[in-house]
Amino acid sequence: MNYLDDVLIGARIRMAKCKEDIKDFFTSEMGVSNVVATIILTLIVVLLIATFWEQLSAWIGGIMEKIFDHDF
Repeated sequence: MNYLDDVLIGARIRMAKCKEDIKDFFTSEMGVSNVVATIILTLIVVLLIATFWEQLSAWIGGIMEKIFDHDF
């Protein structure tokens, strides 16, 4: 029985260590923070809109013309 007890105790210790490692992994703050990621995504969207502004305004104007000039 001593061997089985040692195996059980060893397995429980490894499970507790694994649980701590997983908790540490999810609470670590390595990498880009959410604020920086949000600012970068906002900047990308603004740059895309500025780049394609003429095409977007023509497309939206065409859609609005179809909606408001339609005879019912």
